[in-house]
Amino acid sequence: MTATLLVILGWTYAATGSAWAALGWTFLAAVVLQAGYFVAVLWLVFAQARSTHETKSDVSPAKLPGPFERDGIIHTLISRLFPSLLP
Repeated sequence: MTATLLVILGWTYAATGSAWAALGWTFLAAVVLQAGYFVAVLWLVFAQARSTHETKSDVSPAKLPGPFERDGIIHTLISRLFPSLLP
């Protein structure tokens, strides 16, 4: 984005000879680029949410381990101190 804005700044200055016109057009280009970036990110987020929603009905969820099943040390400690908490 910075490189694009620098090219627009230089090109506009070379075409008009006015620093104020070059800054104005560069600011306008920055606003357009930022708005386009915002719209693209929104589109990607909604497309991802839509594809996730469509695949949820077809696929069963994965069985994720509980927080105490991931670490063997904590699992062993809890099973020895509190045997009734874990299956």
